[in-house]
Amino acid sequence: MLFKTIDVSIGSFNIEQGYTIFSRSNYQTKRHSHYAIEIVYCLNGSFDLITAHTSHTGLQSAVIPPNLAHGFSCINGSCDLLFLDPLSAIGSYFMQQYHLASAKNVLLNVAGLDQLHQAGKFDISILSALAEGKRIDHTDPRVLNCIKTIDTLFSDEKISISQLSETSFLSKDRLAHLFKAQMGISIHQYILWKKISLAVLKSRTGHSLTTCAHFAGFADSAHFNKAFYKMFGLTPSFVLKS
Repeated sequence: MLFKTIDVSIGSFNIEQGYTIFSRSNYQTKRHSHYAIEIVYCLNGSFDLITAHTSHTGLQSAVIPPNLAHGFSCINGSCDLLFLDPLSAIGSYFMQQYHLASAKNVLLNVAGLDQLHQAGKFDISILSALAEGKRIDHTDPRVLNCIKTIDTLFSDEKISISQLSETSFLSKDRLAHLFKAQMGISIHQYILWKKISLAVLKSRTGHSLTTCAHFAGFADSAHFNKAFYKMFGLTPSFVLKS
């Protein structure tokens, strides 16, 4: 089993705005990786992280870049976990501020996170203001065009790198390399995040998970469940009911 959770609560699940917040106690995962940036802030006790390079114990905070394989253990403590879409305003700020696109390991006990975690929780208003004040977009226009095309077509189950290559005027290999180098995530991962977001939004209108999965371009509800669970360590039914 990838995740072992004993106590979890949903602080906020605003995936359409690019962030989700969970609080977890007595919690651990096997090594895994995901699209989102993960910010961990310890409320009490401490937590441990394992990466491909080393293990870290007794931590109070960490920033985990997208796609970085890691295992997490908070068996004797409680932690708030903030997941950020790397392409959202706040996510872009973290990507630029901490050079996460090229980061090869986790950032430990990061200075300044205390100011972002107020009154026992992550303060999104502070994060948003900080991101707005510092945001500078140096993204290649061809990558921006690719993102725009994905945002238009992502619910199409058959969206392909060939389509994106044509609209971006780059070869498939060059586009994939440039997108990953500039955004820190792959094209496929961005499409998957957009599909999960669309399915979540559809579910809020009262539709079944199966209907939502098909609407967002997933082959079936099992495919949606697997993608969602890998991303957040929880089933979509649990999160959406909460």
